[in-house]
Amino acid sequence: MVDPPDKNPKNTLDKLSVHLEYACFICGIILSSSKTCIDHVKNIHGYVIPFRPPGRRPENLKFSYVRDPEDEPWTIEEFACPCCWYHSPSDDLEALNEHIREEHNPTRVMKEEYEEYEEDDVEMEDTEFVQEITTKLDELKSMFEEILS
Repeated sequence: MVDPPDKNPKNTLDKLSVHLEYACFICGIILSSSKTCIDHVKNIHGYVIPFRPPGRRPENLKFSYVRDPEDEPWTIEEFACPCCWYHSPSDDLEALNEHIREEHNPTRVMKEEYEEYEEDDVEMEDTEFVQEITTKLDELKSMFEEILS
């Protein structure tokens, strides 16, 4: 007879350990934090998405979350939504894209040079150019943070 799983959310023995990454739901680039991801989506792709509620990720019966993947072992890696506590498999960027479009209603940032935007514009873009630029911007930001701290 198999014992039922422990219902105590703090018991990590029956849980999958998950490392979460913040991927842009449009281009797929991996960013360092939820705020960096939200800023990237606005500054690079022109969409505003909401910040998630303040506080720590709620306890979960299925998963234990790994803060530092260099120091802690983890079983799976998933994409974290920067707007809420949702996460999806890291091989399914479309699931993250669909979640954000349906749950968080990205809105286009209006800029003077554009006359109108289509709300259905939020589609997957897979351009190496955008990924390269955003990677360089993240590296530059990290360098400035190190210098200023």
